[in-house]
Amino acid sequence: MGDDSFYADLEPLTSFSDVPDPGVYHQAPDSWNLVITDVQGSTKAIEAGRYKDVNALGVASIVAVRNAVDVPLPFVFGGDGATLLCPTSHLEQLEPALRGLQQRATDAFGLGMRAGIVPIGELREAGHPVLVARYRQSEHATFAMFAGSGLSEGERWIKDPERGARYAVQPGPAAVDFSGFECRWEPIASTRDHILALLVQARASDRREASAIYKAVIATVEEILEGDGHPVAMRSLQLATQAERFDAEARLLSGRPDGFGNWMNKTRAALQNRIGTVLMDRGWDAFGFPGEVYREQVVANTDFRKFDDTLRMVIDVTSAQERAIADYLEREHAAGTLVYGLHRAPSALMTCVITEHRGDHVHFVDGADGGYALAAKQLKAQLKSA
Repeated sequence: MGDDSFYADLEPLTSFSDVPDPGVYHQAPDSWNLVITDVQGSTKAIEAGRYKDVNALGVASIVAVRNAVDVPLPFVFGGDGATLLCPTSHLEQLEPALRGLQQRATDAFGLGMRAGIVPIGELREAGHPVLVARYRQSEHATFAMFAGSGLSEGERWIKDPERGARYAVQPGPAAVDFSGFECRWEPIASTRDHILALLVQARASDRREASAIYKAVIATVEEILEGDGHPVAMRSLQLATQAERFDAEARLLSGRPDGFGNWMNKTRAALQNRIGTVLMDRGWDAFGFPGEVYREQVVANTDFRKFDDTLRMVIDVTSAQERAIADYLEREHAAGTLVYGLHRAPSALMTCVITEHRGDHVHFVDGADGGYALAAKQLKAQLKSA
């Protein structure tokens, strides 16, 4: 595998149950870098009702980097930020985009955005590998999966009060492109009772032992749900048509919390969604928009299960299923095999990255009212007590 093509050359997995298997992962090249972004003070912002803004900036991290770097990059959305890998040969394009992201977060949202870059070679020399696999979600969408202690250790280095300055993105020119970012669906209501954001970390130093724990969690959750618990159903997908629904997208694209440019972005999104609604309802294909199959593609291309040395799921559950999952996880936690976090919401929030509407679009889903970020609060408390 060549350096720039490392990720693109990985053979995709086709079964999510294989994702925890150590044998499917490959060490990222030493010449690549771990890139981590997160909204500073995200928990407080979410508790203040700004979960849509936090989610938008998390997905915006992915959009900004993908638009700046012209090679396929592995990434994972974490709710209040993102983790990505990038070759050193492309840092010249990456760093201005990250500075632009930080500036946009401050100017348009009044939020701080942390961005750090850690060489993978340094992590590996310190005994912390960064391992990567690809998982094919659908015909058009593949997502990166990560393993190894490099991700959590790199995050610690970036957030360390003394060491972090070395890895922080340094001041300089900013240039960012958010083309393709869209946040245009109404909240997606549960078709059962609740949308559950779930995080699990295995408590095992041996990778094969940890893999067995994760596989057992996936199998047990699927058995309880009698399926994968996909949180997005075609009948639940409704495009928003009121201009105020597009505030986060308008802020991000205009760079301002209000004003004429902000209003224009909201108005344009509302008009496009009205047209899109007609095309989907009538099954028409027009203006480059495949109305007949678009809802089906959105469901297929949704990133609702992932692995980055933490198992992450957003699933649709009944109250009884939620209790069964929580009881199972609590038993395993008491036995010392894992730590976990759960967050319940009435609906899911979806944010999208659109390259083109005929298949090449991906959709990031999180629980409304906090989702992954608030589930992580419970998980971190369990880690601290452990």
